Amino acid sequence: MNFFDKRTPYEKAKDQTREISKQIRQEKRQLDRQIKQSDREIQRLSTDIRKHAASNNKEALRTLAKTIVKIKHDKSRLYTAKANLDTIDNAVKNQLANVKITGIMQKSNEIARSMAQLMKVGQLQAITAQFSKEFIKMGIMGEMMDEAVGAALDNDDLEEETDEEVAKVLDEILAGKLGQLPSVVVGGTVVKENERAVAATADVDSEEDEMERRLQALRS
Repeated sequence: MNFFDKRTPYEKAKDQTREISKQIRQEKRQLDRQIKQSDREIQRLSTDIRKHAASNNKEALRTLAKTIVKIKHDKSRLYTAKANLDTIDNAVKNQLANVKITGIMQKSNEIARSMAQLMKVGQLQAITAQFSKEFIKMGIMGEMMDEAVGAALDNDDLEEETDEEVAKVLDEILAGKLGQLPSVVVGGTVVKENERAVAATADVDSEEDEMERRLQALRS
């Protein structure tokens, strides 16, 4: 116990809340930068797709489109992370009102749920762990809640790029030009010029390192 801290419980909680809000704003700005970077990467890859479509380089089209799908998955997670940060920020501020009345903060399942979702985002794991420690000290989270947040890592469901998503990306980028491409064999079935599925075969390699190797080969 700090005998030199003369702040009231409300004043102490107010300072803690202000610091947490500051950290959340910083994390959201970083997420915004990553989202913009993702948009730029998608634009660049889209340009590459149009270039390779002119030569009907099916392997390149498949690799590039699959990369775009993965980036879109990651981008969706970033938006979800921003929403969870907002939820935590608002919930902590609401807890401050309880402190003014009762002198203590109450445990919040809402905050624990949002924290568990944030733990699934790699670049937010460190700040989420830091928040967990602070929230336990503040009384917003208990030890059991903290364990549940950590367990979210073990239950993370990684999204894979499906053939349908790859086909949709190619269709969106090459809209109006698909008919100019020769027929492509997909999964043993001939896809004619006027059909919308130009995407890859069912045996597309899902390993990220293989995808990166192919991208590097395309760029060289």
